[in-house]
Amino acid sequence: MLQGPVGPFFKHLQEYLKNSGYDVWRISFNAADRFCSQKDGRISFYGDSSDWKNWFTDFITTADIDFVVLFGSEREIHRIARSVASEYGIRVIALEEGYIRPGFITVEDDGNNAHSPLARRLPVDDLDIQPDDGRKVEDFHAGGAKVLHSMIYYALRNLFTYGKQRKLYHRQLSLIAEVFCWGRSFWRQMNGQVRNFTTIQHLLEHYDRDYFLVPLQVDTDCQLKEFALGWSQVDLISRTLKSFAKCGPDGKRLVFKVHPLARGHSNYQDFIEETARAYGVSDRVDVLDTGSLGLLTRHSAGMITINSTSGFSAIYHGIPLLVIGDALYAHPELATCGEGKPDFDSFWYRGAVADDVTRRLYLGWIKREALMIGDFYAKRGIRPACESVCSKLKEKRTAEQIEFKIRSAV
Repeated sequence: MLQGPVGPFFKHLQEYLKNSGYDVWRISFNAADRFCSQKDGRISFYGDSSDWKNWFTDFITTADIDFVVLFGSEREIHRIARSVASEYGIRVIALEEGYIRPGFITVEDDGNNAHSPLARRLPVDDLDIQPDDGRKVEDFHAGGAKVLHSMIYYALRNLFTYGKQRKLYHRQLSLIAEVFCWGRSFWRQMNGQVRNFTTIQHLLEHYDRDYFLVPLQVDTDCQLKEFALGWSQVDLISRTLKSFAKCGPDGKRLVFKVHPLARGHSNYQDFIEETARAYGVSDRVDVLDTGSLGLLTRHSAGMITINSTSGFSAIYHGIPLLVIGDALYAHPELATCGEGKPDFDSFWYRGAVADDVTRRLYLGWIKREALMIGDFYAKRGIRPACESVCSKLKEKRTAEQIEFKIRSAV
């Protein structure tokens, strides 16, 4: 096991797998990782990325490892680990936030998002796919737990990690900066509640299907860093506003939704409002930093994103979708794929939507192949998430045993 989500989930998973008969080793890369792991079976890696590949190669080949489990397949240490594991034929189980939430976690072989085995594909016609597979899914209400775990994790990481290990951070903000940003996020949330509610109410009452939604992402998200095809949030905001000012349909609005985890870490609201004013469209542009994404999507005229998992909401609700970067769902039958060179001007008028059957089967396929019940942060969701990961390991182990028996018989 390598790095997991912030909080105690990997510690619980480590214990669960041990009780299920697995010999489990947890590799920690900083003080917070060590705190969130069991001492028995833990190895603290004290090198940097230049040392990591050689050490990890020696470890997995000498210790006779069958599986590597990690969260966030595009973190630098995880990209290296996936490459080494692939070279030696070792299975990688990659975890991520659920593509469809709440109630699901993502559990896949090899990688997630644009590196998922399902990326840019549709299910084949002869698969028996049910849009609703009958699994009981619940909202574990993990928001508060995730914020608390994040605060504890980054405090421990920044206060008690020294030397080369500090170079392995996938988020480089200092502890003081993190505290300030999260405090500012809370203040903005409280201060903007009335404004956000009023704006959403106005949109739903007077602009139903007459506004385009642009969900922003978290700047430090590995998906944005690795699969944006050269695009940044600033590019997205600027180019979308430029096209909307020049070609946006009369009577339509443009709505930017700041990601709740980025609310305190950026000043995109000021940037959007000032740019819109300079382009002469400030009276047709709104900025939100809270509110139900599903509700906003369902009543929109279309969605524009670099590669956010918000795109799944657009597919679910049958809303025209323009995806600029590389994404799991970047398939021409599901979305308008910009491939790094989007045509905003045309999208305002000719955004295509897949038929209902295609969309329902696709989402059912994603649920069946990549999503499992559980939550990484909420206490009630941790055990089912552990059960889900364990069942994935057993599924792969069974497949390998069958393959071995076939080879032996031949």
